[in-house]
Amino acid sequence: MNAPVSQLAAKQKTNNTPELSFEFFPAKTPRMERNLWRTMGQLELLNPGYFSMTYGALGSERDHSLNMVSSMLKEGHVPVAAHLTSAGHTRDSLIELVQHFHNEGVQRIVALRGDADMVEGGITDVAVMVEELLGVADFDISVAAYPEVHPKAKSLQADLAHLKRKLDAGAQRALTQYFFDADVFLRFRDEAEKAGITQQLVPGILPIHDFAKVTSFSSRCGANVPEFMHDLFAGTEAGSAEQKQIGIDHATKLGETLLAEGVDALHFYTLNMPNLSFEVARNLGVSKGDVSVSKAA
Repeated sequence: MNAPVSQLAAKQKTNNTPELSFEFFPAKTPRMERNLWRTMGQLELLNPGYFSMTYGALGSERDHSLNMVSSMLKEGHVPVAAHLTSAGHTRDSLIELVQHFHNEGVQRIVALRGDADMVEGGITDVAVMVEELLGVADFDISVAAYPEVHPKAKSLQADLAHLKRKLDAGAQRALTQYFFDADVFLRFRDEAEKAGITQQLVPGILPIHDFAKVTSFSSRCGANVPEFMHDLFAGTEAGSAEQKQIGIDHATKLGETLLAEGVDALHFYTLNMPNLSFEVARNLGVSKGDVSVSKAA
């Protein structure tokens, strides 16, 4: 049985430790799913605030996402945040899905627009989406933020204004896109404060497993890969143990800097390879005991 969100938040504050969250996507094969379940069980040793599961808005991807969320709620011991996108849904179908999540016991939702095409009668504004979700139940809602500005935003100021609307609609926090330079987040936090944003900003951390792959998809989602990162990985083999270790070391230093600057939560984009995120968390001193995640994950 999952503990209520309020209890988990209180426990984190009492322990004076940063809240950790880990993001997964539905595994594509039975073997990958078995590994994912095993490593999620081991990640529970970190006492995370929650696990989050991404959402495929169409067809079999949607069904797989829903099934994974349901299974995580029934079989796990960590609260689950269900990702939900407005794209691909009418308002009525979105509300029906939210009611399903509520009936399943979901208390946390990550509310996003999504990449699928909007449909007639759909909700195009995430701020409106947040209001609709809260009309169903008193969910703990997170939204997305972009320290390096959303690729489709006209400016940083416009992006921050949009973020403020989402938060003022009732979202409790914003989870940021991953970044590789702590100064990117710290500058963004300063600008958000100037824009009147007072809710929690949670930095997203992605430990690199394969530099070429991460560089490729970063170019599509507006995350800059600084030159010093290219220097770190120069001369290393793609996806090698050496690259993974460099990724762990870099993410550890990034986390140390953020925590030293007063950050009280970290959101890990695991890419379904949570062993890297686990090692980073252990390096940061937030794990319980001398434990490790299976390298098969």
